[in-house]
Parts: sequence; structure tokens; C-alpha cells
Amino acid sequence: MSAPAALRTVGILPTLGSGLSDLRRTGQHERLLYYDLRRYCDAYDRIYYFSYFRESLADFTSDRQLLDKVVLLPRRGRWPVRLYALLLPMLYPREFRQCQALRVEQFPGVIPALVARWCFGTPFVVTYGYHYAEIARIAGSRLKPRLYGWLERTAFPRAAGVIVTSHEIERKLAAHPARPRLAYFPNGVDTEQFTPAPRPVATRPSVIYVGRLEKEKNLVRLVEALALMGDARPRLVLVGDGSWRVDLEQQSRAAGVEVEMAGVVSHGQLPRRFQAADCFVLPSLTEGNPKALIEAMACGLPCAASARGGIPSILEDGITGLLFDPERPEDIARALGRILGDRRLAQVLGERARAEALAHYDAHALLKAEVAFVQSVGSSSPADLNEDYAREVAVDGALPEFVATRLRRLALDAPRSVLDLGARDGRYLDFLAPLLGPGARLVACEISLVRARRIRERGFPVVIAQSEALPFKPKVFDLISFMDVNEQTRSRGASLDETARVLEPGGRLALTTANYSMRRLFDLCAAVHQRSWRRLKDDPTRISPIFAGRLERLLRERFADVQLEGTTIPGEGRVRRLGRLRESRLGLRVSNKLFALCVRA
Repeated sequence: MSAPAALRTVGILPTLGSGLSDLRRTGQHERLLYYDLRRYCDAYDRIYYFSYFRESLADFTSDRQLLDKVVLLPRRGRWPVRLYALLLPMLYPREFRQCQALRVEQFPGVIPALVARWCFGTPFVVTYGYHYAEIARIAGSRLKPRLYGWLERTAFPRAAGVIVTSHEIERKLAAHPARPRLAYFPNGVDTEQFTPAPRPVATRPSVIYVGRLEKEKNLVRLVEALALMGDARPRLVLVGDGSWRVDLEQQSRAAGVEVEMAGVVSHGQLPRRFQAADCFVLPSLTEGNPKALIEAMACGLPCAASARGGIPSILEDGITGLLFDPERPEDIARALGRILGDRRLAQVLGERARAEALAHYDAHALLKAEVAFVQSVGSSSPADLNEDYAREVAVDGALPEFVATRLRRLALDAPRSVLDLGARDGRYLDFLAPLLGPGARLVACEISLVRARRIRERGFPVVIAQSEALPFKPKVFDLISFMDVNEQTRSRGASLDETARVLEPGGRLALTTANYSMRRLFDLCAAVHQRSWRRLKDDPTRISPIFAGRLERLLRERFADVQLEGTTIPGEGRVRRLGRLRESRLGLRVSNKLFALCVRA
């Protein structure tokens, strides 16, 4: 019986505190749904979207493909945002474990990915889109720039990949001491949706800005620049919202500048807004790879933007647009005056900007390359994980006395053919061999080549195979030991089906596995007692954790007789009477580890 193929799964982590509800407030949820997530749907069987909001995917889309493949995991509890980010992998442990990779949309959202990597070994790719510390400084914060610096030093060495959206940021991160693995994928635009169109004839030209209305966007100086243009000043259209909206309205009225506060416009309606304007302006004090600028270029709109951040790598001054010093209102006014006063220049700049967008910023091609990059870092199979873990950890110590006692009892029945499934370094075979005598046949089955070599060095035959697809004929073993590895398989049920298949009638399966919830509680207590948080780091090969109730159901569905008992109960060392609970239902559920003896019908 072959194992079912594991679903290709990726997790999407929004920026800190965000979700589809937040993106809808800025008109960006459509872009995420119909560009990013749809492209990931083409490459993966299942996409988990970990939201910071209590929301449902059906409230945002009726697209059948998205509803079939995207699982939106809503906020649980009323935790503060930063604490929730830390707890998120613990609130959804099964879903995080199922992810071959995590895709963090923006760097501030990297905290859950760091925790998941630490606990489960899940690789992550994060976008570093702009200068986060610089924006925090402009906003007046003294603490946040330091926190971002610490987060960079923590996340960069541990990231499987860091996506940069501009060559300017790429150069900065290439010089970072952590030397992260960088991938350049600028923001893209749908060049079929964002396309030129005839502009309506207007008595007064208009200049459009699209983005947040915040301090770092430098819109106060933009209004000052328009006031300097006198009778030639255009009408200003501000698309977006933010904390500076009221201040900008008051400043515009005082300066005599006509401003249309368009508010948030959905992504699907943006092309119409661009097509109705005469010029696009972006006066930001810092930028990475601004999507709005690229969308305006794709619409053939002549653009004037600040010579800051990643903008000069998009706009070539005098060729595809005009650059200005954002701290000098007269420089902003001069650039806008040139475009609005020279129709031929405006036409040439718009045509070249459109050509640049077509050549370098096609969203579909860029997203396809991005998804391939994420797939490349998340392609580790169970075998890959086990190889890495086997190199780091040798499993050759003495057996726990609880397990040793039960294996001695099984050896009294003199089994003739024994399979040690997931044999680690051969310590169970080492223990059984002198008890069974020379006539017994002992075989190891391992997924790790490193461990297989160690087993051969001990003199045992070993087969390289996954437990979900054993290369043996039916009914060939009368004893199978399956110790501490069932939770390391892609499919626990398929592994147990295979053990039942290769067991003789009346043959026995001896199985141990961690009772995951109690195991993690034990780890937490040990970490506190030893003052070592390393104890909380989980075995990265434990990809299918199991609990007592679920294990019992799986075993009783496949074996005629099942004896299940706990091995260690919290407090047993101090209160001996607690040990009597091991075989009770309560004892099973509070045991650190479980032992099962199963007989095939």
C-alpha cells in the first residue's frame, strides 16, 4: 500500500497586526487575493493565511479556486498584537508544521516565522521592502529604530531567503554582517489592467498622488510646492488615507490649493484614476519600490518623484520621468511645471515609462519567479530533515528502563523475524540481539543514510525506506518495534497500515511516541528549572505530533488487541501513587510518553 502524497502547503504571514480587513481599508486586498494568492494556488495544494483579524475569506471573495485552496486562520483570543505574534505558532501548531515554507509579506511580520523556525524548523522567506528604521525615525520614534536593528540581526541569519524590491536595498543588505541570502523581485503591475487610455479634456490639469497620508510621504511640502506655482497650479488628487488627512485639508485651504481627497480607492478602480490625471507625483522622504509609481508608469502617465531610496532605480531622470529633491518645495514645483507646461515632454516621458514597466515590472512573471524561489527553500523532504538531524544528534544511549522491561518480556516469546522501524542508530536491535539468540533475523528500516551507515557498522542489515511504503512482502515479521518515530512520518495512518500489512497473524507491534501536549509541558518545566530556553526547541523531524486519544483510535482501527499505557506522569517522582494512573484514561492523557503493544488479527 503506497502512502498518500503529502499536500504541498505554504503559509502566508501578513505584516504585524494585518489581515484582509486591514488591506481592504487601504484598497490592497484585491491585489493580494487575485495576484499573489492566486499565483500561489497554481503552485501549492493548500495555502494557510494567518490573519491578525477575526475574519473569513468568504467575506472578501467568491473566487472558487481561492476558496478551495486558501485556508484563512483567524485571530484567536484577545492577546496584544506583539504577544499574539509570538504565540501564533503555538495557537496553530498543526498548521505551521504542515507548511513546507512560510512567506512573510513584510519584515515587521517576521516574528511568528522566527518562532516557527525555532520550534519546528520551518524555513521562511521575508520581504524587506523599504527602510523600516528610517520611517520610524521620521515619525519621531527613538525606540523603534533600535528594535528594527535587533530584529534584522536576529532574522537575517535565520531566513532561508530575503526578498528585496530595489537595488538600493539590495546593496544595503549585501553589506549587512549577517550576509542574508538575497533575491531581487521588485513590485510588479498587471500591464493589461494598468494601461494608457485617452485622457478627458479638462480646463485645469490635475496631479495625482496614491499612497498613505503620513509624515514620511512629505505631502506638506507638496502642497507648498503647488502654492508656489501661482496661477499655473494644478488640481491635486490625493488617493489614500492616513493620520495627516485633516492637516493637509487645512493647509491646502490656507494656501489656496484645490485638493480632492479621494480617500481609499480599490485596486480595480486605480487604473481609471491614473488615466484621468495629467501627472503622477511621489514626494516621499524615503521609499523602497513603490507600487503606485510603477502602476502610474504602466498607465503611461508622466511621473515626477523624489530622488530618494529605491526611486532612482525605477525612474531615470529626464528619460522615464523627472526626479527632484523632496526637501525643496521649489524643486518639486519646477519638476511639475516642466511636465504640465510641455505636452511633448509629458508624452515622451509617459511612453518611455510605459515601456519600462512592460520590460521590467510585469506582475505575472515576477510572481512566478517569486513562488519558484519560495518553493526552492521549502523543498526539504522528511528524508532531508532526518539527515540534518541525524548529523547533529546521535541516538545510541541506554534504553529507558520502562521500555527495556517491556522489550525483555517480548523477547521471552522468541520472535523469529524482527523489524526495527525507524531504527535510529541501531540501539534497539543492539538490545534485542543477545536476548533472541543466533536463529533470529533482525532487520532495520531507516530513512536516513547517515543512521543507516551507523547501523551497518553495528552489523545489522538495513533497508532505506519510508514507513508509509515498506519494501517487504505481507506477513513476514512477527515483531515490529516502532520507537519514537511515528510522529516523524507524513502520514501516521499509512505507516500503521504498512506495519499491519507486514506483520504475521498474531504478530506484535511495540510502539512508543510522545504525547505531544504533555511533552511540550515537560519541556517548558525543564526550561524553567534549568534556566535554558533551548529545551523549548522542538525536534524538526517531528512533523506529525500526536495525542493519546488520536493514537488510541488509530491503533484500534487496525489491530485486534491494543494495550496502551503511559510512561511518565507529572509529579510521579514525588508522589508515587500517581504511577498507578498510567493505564487509566486520565493517566494516558497526562503522560509525557506513550507505550503501545498491539496484536495483529
